[in-house]
Amino acid sequence: MHKKAQIGFGLFCWILFGVLLFNVLTNSSFIHTLDGEGFTLTAPVSKIKTTILTELTFMGDPVTVGIITIGLMLFLWRRGRATDSVWYGMLQFIGYCLVILIKYSVARLRPPFRLISVSGYSFPSGHTFSTVIFIFTLLALLLPYCKVKWQKVLLEIVGALWIIIIMYSRVYLRAHFTSDVIGAFFLACGWWLLANSQRTIFFHWLQKPVNKI
Repeated sequence: MHKKAQIGFGLFCWILFGVLLFNVLTNSSFIHTLDGEGFTLTAPVSKIKTTILTELTFMGDPVTVGIITIGLMLFLWRRGRATDSVWYGMLQFIGYCLVILIKYSVARLRPPFRLISVSGYSFPSGHTFSTVIFIFTLLALLLPYCKVKWQKVLLEIVGALWIIIIMYSRVYLRAHFTSDVIGAFFLACGWWLLANSQRTIFFHWLQKPVNKI
């Protein structure tokens, strides 16, 4: 995707995030409808379903994703891709700092009747944000090695399904409202696109000090 397209789509994603944020802050009827539909969509609740989704949602935990990201960074560094290592690490960890800043600024309480024990504020979903950035990172690293189109399509489908599973699990477990996970998705997409639009500039600036290490 060209730089201008990345900036355009990135800004569009952040505009959508801003619209959701405004509605959350004003506690609009739109948000109540959206969140209610999300809970309806994830019904019914069952013991087996709760057990499975509790295990799956752990894989989207920012701490879990962060540890895997550090491992990926070390792997890239050892393969002589130091700038890639630093870049993808920055996208994940600086991006999550943005999530924390917004969470504590909005200070939205989590849904009642939660099926798992969880603390902190609700909007936006840290699990969703971390997962989206990580999946985008994996796709960016793996897609260039796919020789045929079906391999690329398969990877993209698997990546999209994993993001949806994490978003679904957060709503089902009542850890988040629907608007929390959708907002996090738009925030992550915008961050990824806007940051990557400046990747060449960053690489040029980073290349010399990294290569000296």
